[in-house]
Amino acid sequence: MSKANFAKNLRISCDQQRSVAHVCRLLEINRQQFNKYLSGQVFPSNHNLASICEFFDINKEAFLLSKKDFQHVLDDQQRGAGQVNKSHVSRVIESLPNNTDAMSRYEGFYNTYFHSLGFPGYICRALIHIYREGDRFYSKNIEHLWDKAQPDAIPNRFKYEGTVYYLSDRIFITEFETLTKKEICHTILVPSYRNRVAMSGVTLGVASLNSHLPKACLVEYRYLGKTIDIREALRNCGLFSVDSDVIDEGIKGKIKNQILSHQYMLTAND
Repeated sequence: MSKANFAKNLRISCDQQRSVAHVCRLLEINRQQFNKYLSGQVFPSNHNLASICEFFDINKEAFLLSKKDFQHVLDDQQRGAGQVNKSHVSRVIESLPNNTDAMSRYEGFYNTYFHSLGFPGYICRALIHIYREGDRFYSKNIEHLWDKAQPDAIPNRFKYEGTVYYLSDRIFITEFETLTKKEICHTILVPSYRNRVAMSGVTLGVASLNSHLPKACLVEYRYLGKTIDIREALRNCGLFSVDSDVIDEGIKGKIKNQILSHQYMLTAND
């Protein structure tokens, strides 16, 4: 094993991420310093090395292996993740009750609206797709966490994949962030039999960029259809100031996070 291998293997690991800049932001390591790790000029401090190992879920010894042996580690890691997904997790998911007939009413694309957990003062408009495979429902969610009206804003994209359940007249969505692999988000919605165009609820998660404190906020789902222009829908996603005229005042009222004196806790709108 050699420290000279570290830079090569770090580059391989970064190639599987969105970008080196994205990795640096999440690790909170200066890009110039990180470039020295990638080039082999400098070996990370114990603190930064521990952060890198935790981020990629790979131990120090593996990073020091030859390129060939390191690739075996990555292959084993991927196979191991697949085995978990196909065994234990699948059994848990399949054991959960689900009302397929009721849930089929809510298939399609939605814009979601909520106050951004990581950018106070901004409302996030994201895109989620609720779809069916077999007798189960799943979700794919994309967030564009930057103000597109600001030309110098740094793009931050997050993608979630989740499972969706209809239980006791409520829709439960549990999502995993697939790019950083550092967040699980839970949402509970109150659907309406009279109107599937809008659903209100509460979502719980953590700010992906700058805080690990759990936060909860109201969320509003607005139905777009079963077939849409996805590129156009994504262009409309992003962060919007709470004072922006782009977000409908009715939606702003639905997602206003306030606890009334008689409630004692954040409660979804019905």
